[in-house]
Amino acid sequence: MPRTKLDGGAFRYPMPVALVGATVAGKPNFMAVAWLSRVNYSPSYLAVAIGKKHHTTRGVEENGTFSVNLPGRDLVVPTDYVGIYSGAEVEKEEVFDVFYGELGTAPMVERCLLCAEFKVVQKVELPGNNLYVGEEVAAYADEGVLVDGEPHITKLEPFMLIIPPSEYVGLGAAFAAAWSVGEGYQAGK
Repeated sequence: MPRTKLDGGAFRYPMPVALVGATVAGKPNFMAVAWLSRVNYSPSYLAVAIGKKHHTTRGVEENGTFSVNLPGRDLVVPTDYVGIYSGAEVEKEEVFDVFYGELGTAPMVERCLLCAEFKVVQKVELPGNNLYVGEEVAAYADEGVLVDGEPHITKLEPFMLIIPPSEYVGLGAAFAAAWSVGEGYQAGK
């Protein structure tokens, strides 16, 4: 199969959209992010990359905490809004109703059906971003999205960012069982 070499920077893959929350100068602030990933199972670590000049970065640095909130499709408009505008320029504290968990400085979004609060355990300075590795302190889920006591991704209705062409896309239906569909595979047959 012929291949075309692509110009440009970051690898092109769908990225889950989340709202990162931080308390900045005593006020809750949120920004939309798509550069985040689970990086350790136990203890539960998540890494998020945030531009060094973002207002949210100030709050993460001030408190050593942040939250990650998974918005559903119903929140795409306010999520996009907090991704477009900086908390240094607009008051974001009125965009979402918030609640706080154990940390007290990691605001979470009431309307997000899955939220977690993190304490920063490591910071990696990259050329344009800081990569914050956070240890999960607590996670909170709406009871309506639980299946056998765990959040089910399709009930959350998350969305992803794809670049190019700068669009939000939804999650498709499950098509195979992980860690079992490949059990009988034999290479070359």
